[in-house]
Amino acid sequence: MTTPKLKYLIWFTALVVILACGPTIATPFPTADPNEINTIIAQTANAALTQTSAALPTATFTPTLTPTRPSPTASPTATSTVVFILSTPTMQVVPTFTFISNTGGGSGSSGSSSAKYACQVLSVSPPNGTSMDKNTDFDANWSVKNIGQKTWDRNSVDFIYFSGAKIHKVAGYDLNSNVTSGSTTTLGVDMIAPKDSGNYSTTWTLRVGDNDFCKMSITINVK
Repeated sequence: MTTPKLKYLIWFTALVVILACGPTIATPFPTADPNEINTIIAQTANAALTQTSAALPTATFTPTLTPTRPSPTASPTATSTVVFILSTPTMQVVPTFTFISNTGGGSGSSGSSSAKYACQVLSVSPPNGTSMDKNTDFDANWSVKNIGQKTWDRNSVDFIYFSGAKIHKVAGYDLNSNVTSGSTTTLGVDMIAPKDSGNYSTTWTLRVGDNDFCKMSITINVK
């Protein structure tokens, strides 16, 4: 910025130069002292610098903040772990099945019973469906087991015809001996094949009092 005093100084200096270079006028001006001119110029320049400095704003130091970046923290890396789970074999108990033949139409009990009187028919002979000639004599035999709680007393337990074809010769029998619980016996009936062809079934039973507790059947085919 140019101050008024500086402008005056410039114009004054320019005037001095013009006058110095111009032709000599008849009436000479008094000779200026060079030292005085230099002094004026120096004073004027100092005054201009002082005013310029005063006009300038005072610089205030403002600290510059440098952002500090936090150091990155390493994240833990997950490591895959393979876990093998081995199943423990479970021992399986295979149940043991006991085949119980119901051939002959027995009571169907399975080896034991809480009843006083019960039986299990084990087999029949001849087998069901056997073919035979007309008027043929044969014996039907059942193997039975006492699975009840009481003994079959030969004096109180009877073996008698129950239903079906009447192909027997005698309708009832006594037991040959007592049959204790858990024991097996064979019950036989004397029979004869009918005179006519066809299939014939007959059923017999053990009876104590009015209780029929062991029914057994047989079927034959007459040619």
